[in-house]
Amino acid sequence: MVEIIPAVLPKNFNELERELERLHGVAPLIQIDLVGKNILEGHYALPFWEEFDFECDIMLNNSAHEVQTCIDAGASRVVVHAEDSSAREALEALQPMRGGDIPTMLGLALRSHDTPNALVPFEGLYDFVQVMGIDHIGKQGEPPDPHHHEVELIKQLRAQFPALVIQVDGAAAAHVGELVKAGATRLVVGSAIIESDNPREEIKKLQAEANRMV
Repeated sequence: MVEIIPAVLPKNFNELERELERLHGVAPLIQIDLVGKNILEGHYALPFWEEFDFECDIMLNNSAHEVQTCIDAGASRVVVHAEDSSAREALEALQPMRGGDIPTMLGLALRSHDTPNALVPFEGLYDFVQVMGIDHIGKQGEPPDPHHHEVELIKQLRAQFPALVIQVDGAAAAHVGELVKAGATRLVVGSAIIESDNPREEIKKLQAEANRMV
């Protein structure tokens, strides 16, 4: 079954709380996009932690410096970007947390025009791959890559790693069927859900569309 993950891009902790409040009953896990600064700094409990699990997508310059803040705040999944020079250091620091009764899941994000070879320096350090579907990361509502490079990358990853969990972030709602057919198993969706008048119905619609392709 293809999973749809709502994504929020809050400017501060209070805005995060407001956005999560709108998502009551919509999905069990929320991705928090961290851009510009880490709004979780100094917080040791995420809003509505009893209801949601959280994934932090760290789009900051030094993810090795930020990952522990996300874990301390309560994130159960963390995504770092391969283009960040500290990405390997960040993943290595979290390796002890991948085991145990409540493991932390680690994701590695690739740009749409990367190749599977970009994974080589990180072999054995991650649990899933996130393919970016837009060129300008850190914004919601961006148009998809007009050349659909992310679709080709997903196909290459699926062919090379048949069991790999592949999630797509960025303009995923624009071509759900194409992404799932290519081999995506999770779709991260921001503005299409967050800006909807009825987020619950929107995610149900996306789930139905995605799983028709399975």
